[in-house]
Amino acid sequence: MCGVCSRRSLVTGAVATFIFGTGICNAADEDRRILCGFNDEGLRTYRNSMTSTSGDPRFDNAVIAELKRILNVIPIDPGFKYVRANNAAATPESIVGGTKGTVLIGLEFVSELVKQDDDGGVAVAGVLAHECAHIFQYFSPYYDLLRGPTHRLLELHADLLAGYYMAKKLGSAGRKLNGLQRTLIQNGTYNNSDLRNHGTPGQRNAALDKGYMLSLGGATFEDAAREGKDYVQNL
Repeated sequence: MCGVCSRRSLVTGAVATFIFGTGICNAADEDRRILCGFNDEGLRTYRNSMTSTSGDPRFDNAVIAELKRILNVIPIDPGFKYVRANNAAATPESIVGGTKGTVLIGLEFVSELVKQDDDGGVAVAGVLAHECAHIFQYFSPYYDLLRGPTHRLLELHADLLAGYYMAKKLGSAGRKLNGLQRTLIQNGTYNNSDLRNHGTPGQRNAALDKGYMLSLGGATFEDAAREGKDYVQNL
């Protein structure tokens, strides 16, 4: 597991991890497309909207606290940026110095999730865990094992790993997943030709549930990632 506080001084300020870099390096190879909401062109579009704060210190503190918990479960060491967008994404490019990969948190997206979620930001936690799972994939064998004509298997695997984290967060209180489950349903798709295909609503929630149950059953994160690969390939 990564030593979050020692490596990136996550708790030295409310938004200590949201530090601006000097620029963005676009992915050179075709298979390193940005996962979830953006592609390379989209990332360039939102370049000028990157910010170190949401403008709400309480929200920033809550995000930082959630990210600390996630990084104690998912063995990664990324940087984080807010962007003014109704989306979230993960890129293998290291925008923040001393990190590996970057999670882009769309302020419009998470703000809407907070409004519709009755369980204190559970949907936001799940989205953050999903994007952090993509960072894990990028720097593990699973990226090459799961990439294909679309992102579907990578997205379902990230849903599964997000479910693994949510069990660590919620324990057996699975009913609190309702907000996150709604989000997955709303963002599921039946368009199998879309590069950013995330899977159907049923597939996404099945992957989430599988990760949740693996976690409750005592599987290690590494075991869940390995078993999760086989599971999503058969969904």
